[in-house]
Amino acid sequence: MDGLKGHIYNWLMELEEEKAANFLNNCSIDQLYIDTLFSMDSDKETYMYEVTISVPLKIHRKLEEYINETSAIESAITESGQSDGIYVREINWRPYLKSEHQIQVDKKAVQITELLTQEYVNKQIRLMNNSIESNPHLALGISKELIETCCKHILKEEGIEFDKDWDVGRLVKETNKHINLMPFEIESVDLAKSSIAKILGGFSNIVHGITELRNSYGTGHGHSPEFKSLDGIYVKLAVSASSELAIFYLSLTQTKTVKSSS
Repeated sequence: MDGLKGHIYNWLMELEEEKAANFLNNCSIDQLYIDTLFSMDSDKETYMYEVTISVPLKIHRKLEEYINETSAIESAITESGQSDGIYVREINWRPYLKSEHQIQVDKKAVQITELLTQEYVNKQIRLMNNSIESNPHLALGISKELIETCCKHILKEEGIEFDKDWDVGRLVKETNKHINLMPFEIESVDLAKSSIAKILGGFSNIVHGITELRNSYGTGHGHSPEFKSLDGIYVKLAVSASSELAIFYLSLTQTKTVKSSS
């Protein structure tokens, strides 16, 4: 379980809201970015989102019987958002049919291939950099999610099936294994490709480190009020590495598009 759902699940478990956490297992959560809010007396940014929680139809029809669980989930979403500089404007509960749920899962897989754009990567990198000092745990969470998105995009483009349970380290390894580095118009092509493959292999270790930092200090878990964030200099290192790898992956896909259309 990863992403927002995994984050809220862990938040609930840390608050000992096990019933609410177990109820969440039957749901899926989607968040929609609405706007960026600016404070009048500071340069701090707050990101506004709307959240939709999808519940199986038979459970949704008697949702009032689960008022304790749904209230705990909504509180966890709001509280965790506040800790990450996010304002949740609205939380909606909607029913879904199991057959339709698989359609939505497939739709999300398609959306991944449409997501990797210059605008998206730039926005995520900007959000990471803006969060290094004010919300270091958010910066670490985004750095991991950005690489996941890039890898899933490339694997989809290459027609490679990936398991939803793969961690980001496995995604990076499989992506590096299948990416087309494009023909080099230079001498010693094999040497160049081998050298770049070694650099990408080093990034696999870097991503593993980012994942460990994210799990301990990022948005993957709820934290107690006494929690101490990682020093910004180390968060910046993770953000810089993630940004460079994402830019490389994006540039590679753009180059492939240009070459295929020429």
